[in-house]
Amino acid sequence: MIDFYKKHEISYLKKNCNIVFPSKVTLEQYIEIKRVGLLTFQEKNKLNITNRNLEKDVNIFINSKISFRYSYARFDSYIHYSNFLSDFYYVNNKKYKTKLFFTNSGMSAITSLLVALKQICEGYQFLFPDKDIYFETYDFYNKYIKEKTNKKKNIIYIDTISKLFDSDKYLDFLNVNNDIFAIIIDTTCCNPRDLKSFVSSILERNIFCILIRSHTKLDMLGAELSSLGSLFYLIPSHINNDDFDTIKKIIEESYYILGKFGSLCLPENFPEIIFDKKFRKINDQRLRRIEINNYHLFTYLKNNINKGKVILPNHKKFVLYILDNSSACQVQNEVIEKKIKKLVNHDSKLYSACSFGFDYIALDSYYDINEANYVIRISMNDSNPNEIVYNKIKEFINDNF
Repeated sequence: MIDFYKKHEISYLKKNCNIVFPSKVTLEQYIEIKRVGLLTFQEKNKLNITNRNLEKDVNIFINSKISFRYSYARFDSYIHYSNFLSDFYYVNNKKYKTKLFFTNSGMSAITSLLVALKQICEGYQFLFPDKDIYFETYDFYNKYIKEKTNKKKNIIYIDTISKLFDSDKYLDFLNVNNDIFAIIIDTTCCNPRDLKSFVSSILERNIFCILIRSHTKLDMLGAELSSLGSLFYLIPSHINNDDFDTIKKIIEESYYILGKFGSLCLPENFPEIIFDKKFRKINDQRLRRIEINNYHLFTYLKNNINKGKVILPNHKKFVLYILDNSSACQVQNEVIEKKIKKLVNHDSKLYSACSFGFDYIALDSYYDINEANYVIRISMNDSNPNEIVYNKIKEFINDNF
């Protein structure tokens, strides 16, 4: 039976989306019913799209702020959302012009942006205030983007997944670095509302800002309605002509790359419901419960594990257990994965999963480059704090590592 902590979510889904739940339902059934119900709602409330060559917007969405920009080419049509800065990030700044692309994943947004910057901004220097950016971004940057530069201008790359994400620290970082051309922020691990002050402070400095995000992780009520990313350009009104021309070229290049690789989000896959105000309010409550539960787990493990260390990143979306160095070995990750799968096979509340922000308690493992060690990531769900589950995770760590 789903616990009462889901009551607001269930009420919303029943009332607004006509999703019916049986009187007794397991977590697995609940997740499946919710996901199928939301997808069905999404399909029912959109107009059919025909493959036509139109030079005007095609309004296929209920929300009047969303339109579909269609052209003849197969993959260069895109979804336009007006007022994305204020509606999604809660920032009101009319001094900035904006350009938004929804992509078929967060990594599509990241890679298309980085390639565009490499093509257009030759000689510009990337600066990373934190070393622990998302590992796939780190890998792609080092393999395809990183090069020797003459430090013509600086591009700052900030990632909310960083364990020590701190907006004040980044603002201080900006104060001591000159010739900043652009600031990139991967907002994936933060509730957009929590970034309002930080983004506003950056925009007040009249700096070209780019916000990228994987919406799949935290914005879909744990239902994984579709894989969705966004690439959002914020262009200050007071900017010299050379920089403005460079920005236009970057936007055009990223759009070209997204189109040619078929990486723009198709309108039939666009989860329009995630921009509904009531939906987002319920989702905000859910994220707060996840953060609280991760804090409780972190405190419990910190006081009860035998060796290794536990870290709670500042975003609080998961907890990291860092293995004791003496137990690390070349095949350690395979060993850990087998042990995790053995654990979850004997417990219906735990899952082996490589993501976070969903309805289940998820465990996975990987090699953390910055820790130079193997870690186990534990992502709590939004249930009521459960010391029995905490104890099982603690025993699993103490017995195996």
